Amino acid sequence: MIKFDDVTKFEKYNDLKWSGILKSIKKSANILQPLFEGFTNSLESIKMRIKRGDDFSPYINIILSYNSSTDDNSLDLSSLTIEDNGIGFDEDNYKRLVVFKDDTKGYNNRGSGRIQMIHAFQLSQYDSIYKEGDILMKRGFVISGTRPFIDKNTIIYKIEEPTVVEGDEEIKTTLKMYLPTNERDAKEYAKLGSDDIKKELINHYLLSFCNGKDSLPLISIIYMIGGEVKDRDTILVDDIPDPTCTDVLISVPLCKISDDMKRIQKVEDTNIAIKILPYKINADMLQTSEIKIASKGEICDNAKIKLTCIDPNAELDNYRYLFLLSSDYFDDLEGDERGNIEILDKTEFKKVAKAQGYIEHQIVLNDIQDGVNAKASEIYSEILSQNEEFQERLEQLKKDYLLSEDALLEVSLSDSIDDVFKKAYTYDAKVMAKQSAAYEKSIQKLNELNPATDDYQDQLSNIVDNLVESLPVQNRATLSKYVARRKMVIELMGKILDRLADCQDDKRNQDEKLLHNLIFKQHSDNPLSSDMWLINEEYMYFTGSSESKLSQLKLDGERIFKDIIDEEEERYLNSLGEKRADMRTDVLLFPAEGKCVIIEFKNPKVNVADCITQITKYAYFLRNFTKPQFRFITFYGYLIGESMEKRDVRAVDGDFQTAPNLDYLFRPKKTIPDDSGAGIDGTLYMEVLKFSVLRERASLRNKAFIDRLMEDALPENRSSGEDDECS
Repeated sequence: MIKFDDVTKFEKYNDLKWSGILKSIKKSANILQPLFEGFTNSLESIKMRIKRGDDFSPYINIILSYNSSTDDNSLDLSSLTIEDNGIGFDEDNYKRLVVFKDDTKGYNNRGSGRIQMIHAFQLSQYDSIYKEGDILMKRGFVISGTRPFIDKNTIIYKIEEPTVVEGDEEIKTTLKMYLPTNERDAKEYAKLGSDDIKKELINHYLLSFCNGKDSLPLISIIYMIGGEVKDRDTILVDDIPDPTCTDVLISVPLCKISDDMKRIQKVEDTNIAIKILPYKINADMLQTSEIKIASKGEICDNAKIKLTCIDPNAELDNYRYLFLLSSDYFDDLEGDERGNIEILDKTEFKKVAKAQGYIEHQIVLNDIQDGVNAKASEIYSEILSQNEEFQERLEQLKKDYLLSEDALLEVSLSDSIDDVFKKAYTYDAKVMAKQSAAYEKSIQKLNELNPATDDYQDQLSNIVDNLVESLPVQNRATLSKYVARRKMVIELMGKILDRLADCQDDKRNQDEKLLHNLIFKQHSDNPLSSDMWLINEEYMYFTGSSESKLSQLKLDGERIFKDIIDEEEERYLNSLGEKRADMRTDVLLFPAEGKCVIIEFKNPKVNVADCITQITKYAYFLRNFTKPQFRFITFYGYLIGESMEKRDVRAVDGDFQTAPNLDYLFRPKKTIPDDSGAGIDGTLYMEVLKFSVLRERASLRNKAFIDRLMEDALPENRSSGEDDECS
């Protein structure tokens, strides 16, 4: 371990305070930022040596060294080393390092990248062999923000003054960053393999690599554990994709705020040129299609530009798309933290201008976004095709969910289905805000009515008309979603009955399970979240459960099955080899005290006539084996299948009757005997019907709603006027 006990080796700084500087420049949220800082310096050092005219084979080695823990077999980052054979720290480059924010190096540098190393690691040691004129020299120094350094108001300690190199050695600079300041960072590094680092470097430096592809150094990533090399990877020229074209430019206007601070205006005859490099990249390499700003050859992740010409998650023939933007304007914007560029959108531009009372002339994000997305559709015909498919899908959503054209004006091709609905309902909320006041006024006028006056009926009719006219759009939208969702459920039931659903196959028939779960999810106890309305609208609001064992059933938190079973009851429950206490009903509902609804679903291929007695048995059990306080007396039963022959049903039980004008059978009353000693028999009303009839009934009810909604939505049925607009 280096001892920093020679005060003469600390670099002196008299005109700045390092403790304040380190506080003012925050640690990057990206744990790889120190790696990027060191790697960038290596790239620039190699460029400088090439520019000097040296004949050499450039390389950069990245070495991640880990300590393994014998306790839990985990890994911790010990050090991060970057080696290169660039120009090294000759006298000029060392002086630039010493001076804070020295930007004379070129490449639009701010000279503050070393701060990220200080934030991330306690010590960063440089050992450099370089040429001073024709003489081979070496020097070593440490950068740190630890207490011994800050107490001396410095960040640099010279461990080896410049000396002449004896013997035959190569030009090389080694940066070793060790002792991570944050244990969490060390753990996160342990999750990364050499292939992960390779991918991150390619993504981050894609523009730089593409621009310098002909002189790309050999880049090696070496993964070491306990001093032994465990893995190695390299970045070669073949790993770097080529842009589709290199001659694409857009021009965006420089903007200013108007004198009244209300409008954004273009600065006359002042445009900023932006170069677009479009890439078509294998989907395995690029997780999402995106637009990225690059500054000084590096990607800037904080400037977010939306890709609206395509769904960013979509794969087109296993490819995604990257659009890299570069401009001298972006290079000049970069601040102390490398890769940190701020470009405001129009809303933020106005907000900042009003808050400050002024704002400098600048380009806005919206103009860049519009320009790039327009060019993207011109470059790639498949993106244009994707746009057309999106529009078709959007039209279908409008039809299925009764979404208005106006509500979807702001929808873009990058929007997910969730985004489409959010924007539609946000629009509706704005309309509702305008209409709610009128709605409230109509309600208040009711207080002024006097039923004893002669014109009472006329006054009431006028208020009702105004009330309907100003009915908040939220109510209409809610009703639209309500009926549209039900339409989807009805259509899905039809697909299952026709065996057209993707989840159905010929190997095993699970149609009963699918239909059961569609109506009321198995093992659920919340009818309100079900689609029980298919059977009866009221049933959604009752207490109940789906696929429940009768003996374990609870009502209001209490088990309904008797706690004490006598000998005769025990005998019956287990007689003939049956386990009657384990019987399960498909659906049980409890509409009121002493009442119970029993619903049984049957596979569409099963003859329902063979199952007539099942519901009667369940009712008998509930009448005789439940606690006295529940006292179930009135039962309603529904046996629902698809294979139904009415004569078979009546052959089993002649009390069933055919319902007039409706395709189902019903039995008005069946006695459910009480053999428990309570002395009060129960009664069972029961229906037998088909799933297809159930679906037809539900479809007719829902169609009535939809037809009325669509009728109201027609332009000739809408009122005109200011209240209908939303801006």
